[in-house]
Amino acid sequence: MEQRALEQVRWLVDHGHHAWYAAPPDGEPFRQARAAGVPVIPMVFDPAWRPDTMLRLRRFVAGHKVDIIDTHVTRDAKAAMACLDLCAVVRSRHVDQPLETTAARRAQWRLGSDHVITVAGSIRRHLIEIGLAEAERSTWVGGWAHEKFFAPPAVARADLRRSLGLADDVPVLLCVAMLRPDKGQDHFVGAMARLKDRGVAPVLLLAGAATAESAGYADGLRHLAAQAGVADRVRFLGYRDDVPDLMRAADLAVISSLVEGQPRVAVQAFASATPLVATRVGGVPEIVEHDVTGWLADPADPGSLADTIHYALADPIKKSVVAAKARRLAERTMRIDLRMEQTLATYAIAREHAWKRRFPRLRTE
Repeated sequence: MEQRALEQVRWLVDHGHHAWYAAPPDGEPFRQARAAGVPVIPMVFDPAWRPDTMLRLRRFVAGHKVDIIDTHVTRDAKAAMACLDLCAVVRSRHVDQPLETTAARRAQWRLGSDHVITVAGSIRRHLIEIGLAEAERSTWVGGWAHEKFFAPPAVARADLRRSLGLADDVPVLLCVAMLRPDKGQDHFVGAMARLKDRGVAPVLLLAGAATAESAGYADGLRHLAAQAGVADRVRFLGYRDDVPDLMRAADLAVISSLVEGQPRVAVQAFASATPLVATRVGGVPEIVEHDVTGWLADPADPGSLADTIHYALADPIKKSVVAAKARRLAERTMRIDLRMEQTLATYAIAREHAWKRRFPRLRTE
């Protein structure tokens, strides 16, 4: 979510728009924005409804004549409601987790924003079904991959593997995700044990760090791998900024999540022509067509995940064909320029709604 928002702002600035990234000054996204030269403003949104944050946001919007605020979590969406008389507010939703609807929440979504953007069609449908969004005031805009995933590899695959201490002939599985229960890495470790029982011995690279809240879960994964007898086959890489290289060193990228919107990792795997196995959750089936652009497994089911990985690894020719189809799909529909054109068109719709809302008597044809 943070990376998508950061790339949006960077693209807008690079294409001549005045745009800023607002984030807590003590967080990693703020640091990355500064390092990338993206205009960033320190803004603390936790807890929600902070009067000082709402006042600062109003002053910034008024002082810089901001047209659109695009919010990405509940707390910043609530702060942006203080600016409804000044600009259009867009509410973006990235996760496919069910929401309970209450009168207060319905008012915040429908009255507190001019338009809703979701990253997957499944999320949009859910929000409409429970009354938080309206069909005419919601749009889904899928994900994109950074151009470095489309670019030819700068380092040979064999050299990449050698740098990771991996033999050329060992099957390598890559899971790029924060170490959290909803990412399902515990089920992935269970799948590794089942693959071992079948005489298949891949190496699993877990690229991602735990949050403060999920540190116990990460420790549990190490214990689980040891119990399952696959500790020597599961490598914890921590946070990595060389994911394109890791993709090209892997035989399969694997998403083991229990919930997802439209995962960036899926799009990145497509762009880098890395074959993908993913769980059948959220918006994943909207882009991963089983046996065509990837393979789908049941969530929270180590047996299904092991079966699907085994099937994908067993046919190298089919694996290459599927990866090539996914790459062509990414080239046509998953580049940032196309997605940002869709986003800008949605912003224009939001501005029109805000104009009618703020100045109903001054409507123009």
